[in-house]
Amino acid sequence: MGQQVRVRPFSLGGRVVLAAQLLALTATLVGSFGVLLAAALRAGDLSALLDPGLARLGDPKDSLPPVGPDSVWNPMLWVFELSRVVAMVVQPLAAVALLLGLVSLARTWQTGDRSTFRWLAIGTALWCATAVLSLTPYGMQLHHWLLD
Repeated sequence: MGQQVRVRPFSLGGRVVLAAQLLALTATLVGSFGVLLAAALRAGDLSALLDPGLARLGDPKDSLPPVGPDSVWNPMLWVFELSRVVAMVVQPLAAVALLLGLVSLARTWQTGDRSTFRWLAIGTALWCATAVLSLTPYGMQLHHWLLD
């Protein structure tokens, strides 16, 4: 007779966690590697990308858009400064992103939302890689340079 239509459940909480993970990861990458790239280009020393530090690149704030009377309305200043602040707290942020990702992975698996599960697995894996990178000597050197 009539076919039953199976409504596919989805996990709204999983999608919110995924969106937060991706937004924070983007901010972290812009705030760390975006600022690093801008500083290396400003200094004319692209090899400094592999060895960031005050001696080679100077203060990270010098590579951001100039501060002046119009700087409050400069969207690039807001993007880089807010992203740099996010990058400064990368290790606790990575711990929270991993914890929320793992909890959401379990919940989306239970609800059967396979698409969100796959994307959450990717987001959580990217945060795991970010956490590991932040704990390497290179990541620590980049972090200390950003804090100066």
